[in-house]
Amino acid sequence: MGNLIRAHLARLWKSPVFWLGTAASAASGALLWFPNAAGLAVVPPICCAAVFSLFFGAEYADGTMRNKLAAGHSREAIYLATLVAALAVMGLFLALSSPGILVTARLYPFGRYTPGQGALAIVTVVLASAATAAVMVCLCMLVHKRAVLALALVFLVLGGVMAASAVYDEMQAYAGYWTVEYDPVEPAEGELPLPAGDGPVQELSVYVPPSKPPAALRALAHILPATQVFLAVDPGNFAVPWTMPLCSLAEIVLVTGLALALFKRKDIK
Repeated sequence: MGNLIRAHLARLWKSPVFWLGTAASAASGALLWFPNAAGLAVVPPICCAAVFSLFFGAEYADGTMRNKLAAGHSREAIYLATLVAALAVMGLFLALSSPGILVTARLYPFGRYTPGQGALAIVTVVLASAATAAVMVCLCMLVHKRAVLALALVFLVLGGVMAASAVYDEMQAYAGYWTVEYDPVEPAEGELPLPAGDGPVQELSVYVPPSKPPAALRALAHILPATQVFLAVDPGNFAVPWTMPLCSLAEIVLVTGLALALFKRKDIK
């Protein structure tokens, strides 16, 4: 399996699309500041979708997959070598996308972590990204048409981010602080009039004690890797539960096991 991993890395080194993804990740690392840290859930997976579809997705069309099997490599070794290479690419893109966020987070009081919170947030982001990469590899090894694979990976990333964003927005409703607008001149029905301020509409910050999100919403937050990233980089509103990285680890194991079982049965012509 080591030879297969080294072959993947050697081919990646010569791949223009890999270097374009590296450049895009490095640029995002300089542009993404802490308030926009949720870009970590978008940029590395998008770059990986491009690299994986054009790199790993070419193995069926180029005959590389048949050659590996003919050379005596087992399907388990082929799949796991691809997974290791994919995780290395995701880790690189994630690392390149993070420096600006790590530096600017110190400038925002609401964004400061305790050492334990910081470590948990980093582990959560890393494992959530790895879970995303594992699902991508599953598609790469099971879909042999490159165009179909490219569309599947793009829809996977964009659809996952949209679903995760919707779940994250719902969870915001259970955070502790709300901001509301109040019109003291013409209060809404049921509102008590207040003294007028500088203008007809005042913005009032009202504290509401945080409440526990419903079990279904918490389950979705644990399942969707992008939601885990959103929550991990938002320490001002939510405390990341230690069960989230464990859930990502379980997803990696389950997806890999299922994909291996299907890949063993796949007819490779």
